[in-house]
Amino acid sequence: MHILVVNDDGPPSTKLSPYLRPLINTLEANGHQVSVAIPAASRSWIGKAHLIEASLTASYVHPDAFHADGSWDTSFESPDPENDWVVIRNGTPASCAQLGLYNLFSERAPIDLVISGPNHGRNASTIYNLSSGTVGGALEAVFCGKRSIAISFGSKDPQADDVIAAAARLAVRVVRHLYENWDDRVELYNINIPMCLDVEERPVLYTRTLPYYWSRGCLYAEQGTGKKVNGVNGVNGVHVNGETNGTNGTNGTAVNGHTPASSRQRQFKWSADLSDMKKTLQESEVGTDAHTVLNGSTSVTALRANFWHVPGLEGPLNLDC
Repeated sequence: MHILVVNDDGPPSTKLSPYLRPLINTLEANGHQVSVAIPAASRSWIGKAHLIEASLTASYVHPDAFHADGSWDTSFESPDPENDWVVIRNGTPASCAQLGLYNLFSERAPIDLVISGPNHGRNASTIYNLSSGTVGGALEAVFCGKRSIAISFGSKDPQADDVIAAAARLAVRVVRHLYENWDDRVELYNINIPMCLDVEERPVLYTRTLPYYWSRGCLYAEQGTGKKVNGVNGVNGVHVNGETNGTNGTNGTAVNGHTPASSRQRQFKWSADLSDMKKTLQESEVGTDAHTVLNGSTSVTALRANFWHVPGLEGPLNLDC
């Protein structure tokens, strides 16, 4: 097969994307032609987004030119330019899928399958699936008319090389089986593989997605350590004539009792507290993706790439009742 690989963790690196190269090496060792198009930086939690106001720059990089931190040697002379990977500045998993399918590898054989991943960590439950750039890359491929598979290696903790190799071997076996036995009702598969040395001897199970909804606001935190002043968290805030001077570091000064607009800004940063979610995943029902992978088996979830309507809600709405 000719397989296009995209991801959301960016270039291979020890910290953010340790699983990419082992999977690609294993695919190639099993006789597959692999084309690679990946973002130049991590794009986790971005779903199927396109950065429509950003110019995309595609750089062809030999796999041996990458450093452990995800950067690469721009002076590295590729011994085999036809097999270079493509790294896309301002790229997202979805744009990598688009460019990979239509623009970057036109001189190669047609692409048979798109693999998005392997993600550094699990993508189980509706929250993860609908937020995940890994699943987003696979969704984009579906809308380009291609079969696609999202793959996640279920741990962010450092893993021994033999554990990663076992996960990669199993992933390639599962991919081959799914491709050769593709159910016509399925548009993409979402695979979650636990990171354990004996994973190849453990069950591989069809699963359903665990539904999950946020129970509280837990993704962003307001920046600043000052006390609340007029309902705004101040940074180095000082009262001046009853107003706030320097709210959020703007050094704004009250004039005639009015606060400059800039001093009413509030700043937030990503500060995900996923403790409630993790507890729910741990308590998830048998048969769900979360329960399966957390209990040491590989989860394979067959998906359709749409938000389908609710049956029975048809016809006119009676607005007078």
